Amino acid sequence: MRMRFPLYFVFFLFLVSVSCSKSKPVVGFMLPHTNIQRYIIERDEFDVKIKELGGEMIFRQANNDNDYQMKQLDSLLNMNIDILVLDPVNRFTAAEMVRKAHRKGIKVISYDRLISNTDVDAFLSFDPWMVGKQITESAIKAKPEGNYIILGGDKSDLNAIGIDESMTKTLEPHIKSGKIKVDYKVFIEKWASEDAYLEVKQFLNLSGKVPDVILATSDMLARGAIEALKEENLVGQVIVTGQGGELFACKNIVAGSQLMTVYKPVKKLADLSAELAIRMLNNKKVDDILNTTIHNGYSDIPTQLLVTIPVDAANLKSTIIADGMIKESDLQ
Repeated sequence: MRMRFPLYFVFFLFLVSVSCSKSKPVVGFMLPHTNIQRYIIERDEFDVKIKELGGEMIFRQANNDNDYQMKQLDSLLNMNIDILVLDPVNRFTAAEMVRKAHRKGIKVISYDRLISNTDVDAFLSFDPWMVGKQITESAIKAKPEGNYIILGGDKSDLNAIGIDESMTKTLEPHIKSGKIKVDYKVFIEKWASEDAYLEVKQFLNLSGKVPDVILATSDMLARGAIEALKEENLVGQVIVTGQGGELFACKNIVAGSQLMTVYKPVKKLADLSAELAIRMLNNKKVDDILNTTIHNGYSDIPTQLLVTIPVDAANLKSTIIADGMIKESDLQ
């Protein structure tokens, strides 16, 4: 004999099955790529913290491909994530990603790079204006007079714009006094090391000049610059800055081919983002995390910008090594 159940009972069983199949909040975590050490560390740290808080992470990295990242988002939305933490390949086109998530009732935390021109729910990053000032002041202290060239980051990244604004402001009085001259400045798409190499190589070959300082705004750009200097036997003669605290940059600092890097405590950023995601899902207070706002072209976005640390050979051990980002033995 075939048994029939009332519709309300069938619906109840359906709800129970859905509830049982998803007992933990699911957080989508998207990075533009994992070509640098910091992103690998952040992915792993974020995963550990989310699990500690009772959730689970689904991770995607886009190989620096904007179209691919858009497709990855569609996949995550179909997997019924509860909230999205997004570091976009492109801060402008990512606005559509935010709108797609919002149409499904999913909040979006803009991670590291601020997404422009949309009502993103929160933004966590480091202070790019502080980074620019730290890079420039370190270079000026080491070389208060001379010819500088500037390797800026990708203009689609607000961090690159903030760094550039701060560097320009910090350099201004020294340029006006005639002590420093900026011979060349370029923004480099996707912060690509190989393009930094080509830019420095071209400058050396076409200008016939040897700069006193290369203000590289990331360790990847510094790596490209140093490769170009090596080919001209100029390593150690030209001051090169950086940002990111990458292992290869720390090795270059010890070797004397790079002056400094700006260290971003990325584990703290990953932990804070995981905490914020779970709190937002549980509708808990977040004012202590989001303590300021930044306008993204659409509205004032609740924000926190973390502090960065300039690192050179003198404080490498007490900062990057002490935080467990690298081991002292890694520098051998």
